[in-house]
Amino acid sequence: MKLLTQENCMNSEAPLRVHSSKGFGIATPVPSATAAANAIRQQGGSVFDMYLAALACAWVADPANCSPFGRMQGVFSVAGEAGCLNASTAIRRLPKSTVPVPGNIAAWFFFKRSGRLRLPVSDLLAPGIELAQRGSAPTIGLKVALESGGPALSERMKAIYLDETGAPLEHFRNPELAKLLQILVESGSEHDFWSNLRAADPGPWRPEENLDNPVRLPAPRTLELNLDGLPHRLLTSGGIETWGTWTLLGAAVAAELRRSGVLSDFSRAMEAYVLSTIFLLDRIPFAVGTLEPKVRRPSGDIDISSEATAIAERVIGLLNSPVEALWVDLNSTYFPGPGSCTDDANTNHFSIVCGDDFLSFTTSIGPWFGSKLSWWGAALGYSYAMKSNSTFEGQTHDVTEMSPLIIEVAGQPMLAIGSAGSERILGSLTYLLFLRFGLGFREDMADLLAKPRVFPKDGKLRMHADFWPEARAHLHARGFEIASTGYEPNTHMGMVNAVERLASRRFKSGADPSTSGSAL
Repeated sequence: MKLLTQENCMNSEAPLRVHSSKGFGIATPVPSATAAANAIRQQGGSVFDMYLAALACAWVADPANCSPFGRMQGVFSVAGEAGCLNASTAIRRLPKSTVPVPGNIAAWFFFKRSGRLRLPVSDLLAPGIELAQRGSAPTIGLKVALESGGPALSERMKAIYLDETGAPLEHFRNPELAKLLQILVESGSEHDFWSNLRAADPGPWRPEENLDNPVRLPAPRTLELNLDGLPHRLLTSGGIETWGTWTLLGAAVAAELRRSGVLSDFSRAMEAYVLSTIFLLDRIPFAVGTLEPKVRRPSGDIDISSEATAIAERVIGLLNSPVEALWVDLNSTYFPGPGSCTDDANTNHFSIVCGDDFLSFTTSIGPWFGSKLSWWGAALGYSYAMKSNSTFEGQTHDVTEMSPLIIEVAGQPMLAIGSAGSERILGSLTYLLFLRFGLGFREDMADLLAKPRVFPKDGKLRMHADFWPEARAHLHARGFEIASTGYEPNTHMGMVNAVERLASRRFKSGADPSTSGSAL
């Protein structure tokens, strides 16, 4: 199958950020992934076929953020059935090892065994194999990652992406990764796949190690809200190892603040969002940006309704407090201290819809390029637990920062959305839900992606330079230091991809303006 490139698929030198289509919608981290998903759709593939083809292209074109040796989580609504898949990386009990057992490969073979795929695996992987063999120019996002993290890469990875001066290559190829994808085509089982790889190159694994890490299929975490007289249901990947539970809590807080009537003044409403986000991040039982536990037995099994009411009441009280009282309260949170200073590591997200089937999946390898080591041309995942030697009691899988989301309205799936960017995953999604559920903005979600954002980070408010002036002045007067930023991959506030149903057969897709992503 001929790979559709960005140019011949979209007839544009720049990736499309917003696109309307009949019958389908695709938003992914890179144009080649979007094009591959569309090519598979045209061959009659399911949303799962489309996702796996897009994922393989992202393994090639977005190597700083995803890898076959990484992790994934997702939710889907297919043929009227809602489901959740968690393929987290498993912790290896090896001294000084930061390389976990990946979950992505187990997920791949789960899809293959489950009967959810309509096309041969060879068709799904053909675009990724061709891309790895032919090569491509790095995206803006990949250049940012290479310029920032290039010196820390292993020599094998430097040889793929950097020239002799250490600068990003203008065109890179990855024939070893093409071989890995071909082995994936030819392997009948996960055991065969690992055996074939290790027979040719043992990699970082001990001979006796078992790389079995089966996926888990818990029920999605859900939240039901009545908004504007319509029942809404939010579905996400639940559990302590994801942002999902906390994204739902943020949505519930937005709805509670709207019911309270305190959001009528826009500038005060933005303060309410900032405060609720700080309190939400403070509530999560792992340290922001580090994923180290605050308690030995954390739980994501919370009463969202009561916690949303408590956070909203705290926010309402502080909105009416003088500046001095406000900061007495904020100084008791993580926000002003060193715990607020976090990295700019990213993940990536895929939103794919075809007919009535919706899919929202997020993948990651940890920080940029994971452990900075490679095997078969792909970055090995990174384990926060192994690095810190600090785990939750009974923890077997890494905590991950993902919260793919599907929203149903009146019983029909209407929106597939997710984000990348460490704790900014939570921030970007709760911000967009605040605009819609809290402030009642009626723009399509793809258009809301272009609205300026604010996010509490590093003890300041990271804020787009075109943020509403009155709201900016209000927040400054309330004692917040503003860190103004543009729409660049290195200072982004979440990298969102979304597909929304606008009518029975009409869909609108959006890719974040701070990314190299594309919509179709």
